[in-house]
Amino acid sequence: MKNLGILLLLLSLCGCTSFGRGLAEAVIDRDKTTLDRCEIEGFKYSGINAELQGPEVLKVLMIHGVGTHHPGYSQRIQENLANNIGLDIVSRLSKNIYLRDPKSPETPIGNLRITYWQNLDRSKNMLFYELTWSEITTPYKKIIAFDTTEQYSKFRVPFNNMMKDFLDNALPDPLVYVTDPHGLILASARQSICWMVNDGWENLPDKRAAVCDLSQNAGIEKFKNEKVAFITHSLGSKILMDAITASAEEISDTPNNQQLIKKLQDKEITVFMLANQLPILQIDHPMPKIHNQINAYCSPKGKLYDRRIFKGVNIVAFSDPNDILSYAIPQDFADKYIDSRICPRVTNVSVNVAPEISAFGFGIVNPVTAHTNYDNSPKVINLITKGTDNFADDKALNQKCHFIQMEKDNKMR
Repeated sequence: MKNLGILLLLLSLCGCTSFGRGLAEAVIDRDKTTLDRCEIEGFKYSGINAELQGPEVLKVLMIHGVGTHHPGYSQRIQENLANNIGLDIVSRLSKNIYLRDPKSPETPIGNLRITYWQNLDRSKNMLFYELTWSEITTPYKKIIAFDTTEQYSKFRVPFNNMMKDFLDNALPDPLVYVTDPHGLILASARQSICWMVNDGWENLPDKRAAVCDLSQNAGIEKFKNEKVAFITHSLGSKILMDAITASAEEISDTPNNQQLIKKLQDKEITVFMLANQLPILQIDHPMPKIHNQINAYCSPKGKLYDRRIFKGVNIVAFSDPNDILSYAIPQDFADKYIDSRICPRVTNVSVNVAPEISAFGFGIVNPVTAHTNYDNSPKVINLITKGTDNFADDKALNQKCHFIQMEKDNKMR
């Protein structure tokens, strides 16, 4: 029993690969009981289906978390989203851009894979951008690759050897992200956003190494006019928020920046964070330059309202209560640790994505499945596609989920 507990804990800490899921399932029974928790607490937000209305293309960017990923890892969530909103046509081949570091164009920083989805009458169009940054951390993992060679592994029992191999693959990723002086993973995310707004499907490069070199003014102008949404998993949530914060800092630090700022002040974006980890990844990380001033920047009567960067950034944080390393985002955390200038609005979704399993005579939930199965949960998919704007009229949601709507303090009576 002790070994089982250690196994499940370690897998929950790094359980972002199919290996972890398969290993845990190999040591537990198959009797499953569905758990139905679905509690939403936060603000109204629009799902991606609302953004698909009209001739403009919706662009969705996904950023993965720890563990080695390969291009194509987002196929399951793409198919589930497409099925939910009636996108039945897909490009025969995806396009791949081999990302390069703008500061060092010979340095590879990941792969951006783009897939085009449409409905049958071509009235809904979605470009799905999938960032794979694993190649940045691969050289670091080679430093400890000796650990799983025959010379060192032959004395381990098979189970422990599998665990050692798994942990050596997953643990370096957050360490590299936090300590990398070159910020290559962050650069990878920023380059992905740049390519996402830079051009349409026809003009995107394919199977080519390239740097997106939009000027700040051109990038802001394009971002303002695009319909965009973001999906992240575990560490990906921190990567994306750091990218958004870095952009906000650069805009604010630009001399005579008022015209730049005005271009984005009516822009609203939504980030769907699966297995969110912002609170744990904030430990020992510097606070943003501007914090605890959301009312001043984001309320129309606030004294700094004309200095806000965005109208709002909707952060929808999904956490399974049995996902040991996933966290809700308290409202006071948003005030203190998220840049006030981007006007964050946090909605937490506590939802079971993994069943209870009978193991050794009592019920447990595999925390690996609880950490990885968001992309296959009908409730999660519905909340990404439909949002909460029409929650009361949506039987598919309101009969399965409970929505506690928040209002800003100054609107309460």
